[in-house]
Amino acid sequence: MRTEIIEIPVSLRTEKTKGARKRLRAEGKVPAVIYGRGVQANLDVAVEERIFHRTIPPTAWYSTPMKLVVQDPAYRDFSPTVMLTEVQHDLTTGRVVAADFHVVSAEEKVRTRVPVVHVGESPGVKMGGILEHLIHEVVIEALVTDIPTTIKVDVSALDIGERIRVTDLPALPGVEIVDAPDEVILLVAAPRAVEEVAPAPAEGAVVEEVAEPERVEEE
Repeated sequence: MRTEIIEIPVSLRTEKTKGARKRLRAEGKVPAVIYGRGVQANLDVAVEERIFHRTIPPTAWYSTPMKLVVQDPAYRDFSPTVMLTEVQHDLTTGRVVAADFHVVSAEEKVRTRVPVVHVGESPGVKMGGILEHLIHEVVIEALVTDIPTTIKVDVSALDIGERIRVTDLPALPGVEIVDAPDEVILLVAAPRAVEEVAPAPAEGAVVEEVAEPERVEEE
């Protein structure tokens, strides 16, 4: 359970053109939008890119509730609790170029994605097996104060051929996992067989040809 919700300062942005967004990014800011409960029209804001990255690591983009503090006297009474619903980033540089913040209620459950991480060392892997992590996130429903940063699954008892499904994930107070119970999260696969390749004959060696058996025609 979270003990507190982080606060992130944001500034209003009045210019909404493509050029204005480009200038913001050049200044190290991320254009963003606040929408949802209590917001009659989408509120255009900007957040410092360094604060965004320092506060919200990529693995927790969609599982971190936060409180936005709008740096404007007209919005001094408006500090909504929000969740990220979309983050756009440049595929070349990795920089975040836009974000959407959805206002949520601290008293109502929300649906979001939470990373699944494995801990421990599998005995099957020690024997040569391959740990395959098939699903890296699961969808949950919970109050924002109950949303875990990650869901940890222990693989220290996993042998070759064994797997962990959604139903095997640890139960967390106030958290309901929405994904199908039989979905496989991870498994330890058997070592892949190495195909033996016959060595090439040495240079100058005589390769004996095996004659095909003579076919006898029936009269």
